[in-house]
Amino acid sequence: MSIKKRIYYSLFISVVLTLTFSSVILYVAFYKIVDKRIKETYELIYKNYKEILNKEEENLKLIGNDTSLLGTYYIRRQLPTESRCEDRPYYRVFNFGPYYGINRKYPDGCYFVGVRLENVLKLTNSLIDVDWIVFYERSFLLDVLDGDVDSFMKEKIAMNGIIIDLLSKRDIVFIPFDVSGYKLHGAFTDRRLLMEVPFVNFNRLQVGKIILVKDVSHIYREAYTAFSTLLFYSVIISLSLALVLFQIASRLANRVILLKNVTASIEKKDFSVIEVLENSEDSCKDEVNELKHSIYNMAVSLKSAFEELEKKKSELEQLAYYDPLTGLPNRRFFFDHANLIFENSKRYGTPFSLLVMDIDFFKKINDTYGHDAGDLVLKSFADVLRKSIRQSDLPARFGGEEFVLLMSNTNLQQAKVVAERIRTNFQNSLIVYEGNEIKATLSGGLASFPAGVEKIDELIKMADEALYKAKESGRNRIEVYTF
Repeated sequence: MSIKKRIYYSLFISVVLTLTFSSVILYVAFYKIVDKRIKETYELIYKNYKEILNKEEENLKLIGNDTSLLGTYYIRRQLPTESRCEDRPYYRVFNFGPYYGINRKYPDGCYFVGVRLENVLKLTNSLIDVDWIVFYERSFLLDVLDGDVDSFMKEKIAMNGIIIDLLSKRDIVFIPFDVSGYKLHGAFTDRRLLMEVPFVNFNRLQVGKIILVKDVSHIYREAYTAFSTLLFYSVIISLSLALVLFQIASRLANRVILLKNVTASIEKKDFSVIEVLENSEDSCKDEVNELKHSIYNMAVSLKSAFEELEKKKSELEQLAYYDPLTGLPNRRFFFDHANLIFENSKRYGTPFSLLVMDIDFFKKINDTYGHDAGDLVLKSFADVLRKSIRQSDLPARFGGEEFVLLMSNTNLQQAKVVAERIRTNFQNSLIVYEGNEIKATLSGGLASFPAGVEKIDELIKMADEALYKAKESGRNRIEVYTF
């Protein structure tokens, strides 16, 4: 058999084996990717649903004792005197629908306070596009229903020993009900992820289920499309490579493959291949050898350019978002992040506080000791500020001697403690410039996020007013904004 035929035969076998193994590997890889995405989807649904329930539990604990019924969203119903008034969450069924809530002790007795389950499920649907179905075991219905059975059974679906109470779409009534944890339903690219949430009453008895339904067909369509595309390109590339290797022989092919791998690594910014080019021996002085030197020179130039680019990028980011003197975030960085924290607090009702600070008699320090001393005072205050706050807090230098501090998940009382700690630590700090000890203090204005404030600028203005009051009251103090 001639060398040409042997190469052709070897390449043919290689192509067949390569495509076979590639197909298997691609299929396994995409199967794992799909499985991972399904698990991530399940965890996302579960996380969002639990976060909504936890938030509603917090809201339920805020319901006052002067309201007997809070409309269709919340409900408050008195329980029998013998009922245990434990505040652990559970599901409760009324003749007008299921609720999720807790038992709370009020002056006039124990009450169940809850949120309408349908509203919780609708909110979950609006966040992550999830359908649902709520059903109970028929044998448990009389034991858990709080209300008239006949009234409850109107417009309900009864089938196979269960009572369907709520569902987002009529067609999901045909899904399997025997879901434990989560499972997939459907075939090929038409798939749904079914997730079980046990419907547990106060006595910890599972009387039914909530099944959350997520259409995951797009995950399978994307996976099959990507698999087919990559498989197709694998075939084309393999055949093309086989033809080239057959025409130019194995040695030249190896040299080309080496250069191909080098350029692919350079495209991924992996410049370790420069050493490969330096150490490769090539006795042939032809166009491939010239190409190798060109690629080597290009790789060296690109490496230098990328390193310089990364350095410049880092410097620009530092200049854009951080104060060069103190190293603290600047006004631009503050507003980019403070607006996000503010909107999140508005949505979920979480507290946060804002402290505006100003170094007392800073101009006098500059006039007495010089601007270098003033810069030293500013840097010393920045160090004190960083050491006195949490990692989650957001400090910033607004300009001159003015600083701000945003404290998330911090009410006014907690913020006052932090503000006083900063003021005291700065007052007691040792600042020495050219043998002179500089005593510096600060004044601060504190404001907390109240109802009715729509912009972070309004809260800053409130804190500024409190700061002005602190200055007027003698400085070296923290004042709280009052309406």
